[in-house]
Amino acid sequence: MNPEKLLDTTFDCECGRSHKVPVRSIVYAEDALERLPEVLSSLAGGRRIVLVADKRTRAIAGGRAKKALEQTGWSVHEIIVPDTNHGGPVCDDVTHARLNELMPPADIALAVGTGVVNDLTKWSAFDKDIPYVVFATAATMNGFTAANVAPTIKGVKTLIRAQAPLAVFAIPSTIVEAPFELTASGLGDTIAKPISTADWKFNNLFCGESFCRYCSEIINSLEPYYLDRPGDISNRKPAAIEALFNALLYSGIAMTVIGTSAPASGGEHLFSHTLDMMSSIDGVEHDLHGRQVGLATIFASALYERILKIEKPACHPYPGDIDSVFWGPLAENVREQYEQKIPMLRTISEKLADDKTWNAFLAAAGKQVRSPAQIKNCLKTAGAAHTFAGIGCSRERILAAALHMHEIRKRPTIIDLAWILGIMPAAAGEIIDRWLTD
Repeated sequence: MNPEKLLDTTFDCECGRSHKVPVRSIVYAEDALERLPEVLSSLAGGRRIVLVADKRTRAIAGGRAKKALEQTGWSVHEIIVPDTNHGGPVCDDVTHARLNELMPPADIALAVGTGVVNDLTKWSAFDKDIPYVVFATAATMNGFTAANVAPTIKGVKTLIRAQAPLAVFAIPSTIVEAPFELTASGLGDTIAKPISTADWKFNNLFCGESFCRYCSEIINSLEPYYLDRPGDISNRKPAAIEALFNALLYSGIAMTVIGTSAPASGGEHLFSHTLDMMSSIDGVEHDLHGRQVGLATIFASALYERILKIEKPACHPYPGDIDSVFWGPLAENVREQYEQKIPMLRTISEKLADDKTWNAFLAAAGKQVRSPAQIKNCLKTAGAAHTFAGIGCSRERILAAALHMHEIRKRPTIIDLAWILGIMPAAAGEIIDRWLTD
């Protein structure tokens, strides 16, 4: 099925499941603001709307959206999510609780912005049992159309299920002209897809996780626009930026229909989440999620490069517990996640003795993973972060994240496999020096 024909459909897939796409409309047009009231009228049961933005996205599109809606008879309640002491707003349990308190009875919610604003609105709309839509202001991440929310709860980066938007709006010129670091962040998030697909297949073969070939390939036709021609991203060519934006949207749809983040998030995302959590402990500012994910994709690809050369895997002792000293006040919550993963790590270790399973994994992963050289060159040519200095990190800090990222989530990834095979921890510093420096 053509991705563009997926919207508002339910279809039986070759994976044996029935997939439902709740997103009904994507309006990527210069007159998106003018079309907003009419589209919303077809989605909401009344004309009360709560508009959520931050101070930047309100200036970009939120103020004009409010005016367009009020001029057509909508009652608009506006909420501006405040910045934190360290920068922009955050999506965490504290901010979420505050937003729920501020959100009045409404028929629909409108998020105007990108990652944090979208996730907060999605989460609160789900709690309030009302639909929501999003007006995107930059091509920054793949969560626009995902039902998932990636908040920080009790200090730990978490993934929870909420709801997908009924519609996505964006103005092409706004997306093309957005601050370039935001677009580069979107590229970093999207470039992780081959790694996340390989990780998904790894979990399918070793842990019995359901795998859907269609969902894993949903954005394949778009990848050449930015992976093979990254200079078009740095030059802000509209066709390349639109392809990147669509790739972000449809990878989010893939996550929604399969019910997990597996189609677009693997071990590489843990790297970024760990850096965020480290910042919450020591107050050192972190970079944008996608820019961190881009570096992590180089790292994970380099791990895959080593793993794919192994013909006969041998198990090594893997960490039986987390590093409590490193995690400090977050240790108890991190341990809760890691302890749930231990039984699966035992299963993986046992299955490594099965040549058939191992060879099937090598064949599947080998078809997906791109080389660290290609990933790094793509990011560098596109003008995105491709070194630890590029995201404002020291070698010591990036190494600490690499050595602890396997501890924060219960789902196994290639990072865990690298520990089981004895590649980690020694490879971490070597990969950083080889691939994440200038």
